[in-house]
Amino acid sequence: MTVFELLGISQGDAIIADNPWSDYGEREMIPLALSKNGISIRAIDTRYGDIRYISSEWAITMQNGDKVYLKDIPYISEKLDEWNKDKSEAKEQQKLAQKQIKEAEIERELASLDELLSALKLENVKVAITGTLPAPRAKVKELLEEKGATVLGGVSKKLDLLIMGDTGKFEITSKMQKAHELGVKIVTVAQ
Repeated sequence: MTVFELLGISQGDAIIADNPWSDYGEREMIPLALSKNGISIRAIDTRYGDIRYISSEWAITMQNGDKVYLKDIPYISEKLDEWNKDKSEAKEQQKLAQKQIKEAEIERELASLDELLSALKLENVKVAITGTLPAPRAKVKELLEEKGATVLGGVSKKLDLLIMGDTGKFEITSKMQKAHELGVKIVTVAQ
């Protein structure tokens, strides 16, 4: 569809267009073509000779004197619906992508229990253990005590180190929160 077929005019014919957001009133314009997306008309504004886009909200006075809003012309209306649908779908895709990024399992790199036992100086360190660990709790307690640590039952200001099992997506547990508040160091071990 060409702009000329759409408006029922010949090439070079001028139309009268009125921008509802402008105080300049009606202006004579010479249509050149439909915009690429089909929702506006690219035209020459004969007042200044520059290109303007007649958007869907503009009123056009047809050659028979009838005023028509561009958005009410069926072809333009259809193209507007397509454009709005595409725009809406793009927004939804963007929201979905952002949600997927937020929900994505961000892989955390965690120390193994062996690394922890060999790398940390645990002599006279007060430790608490919590969460799902890579070995039975009694075995982890025994290994820590063999390295000289004192294993306490919970988080308190006496504690030096909280050893946690992996909580997944950066979940903050109540023990972790309390350790943060008390300034206790936290180490998470891989399962």
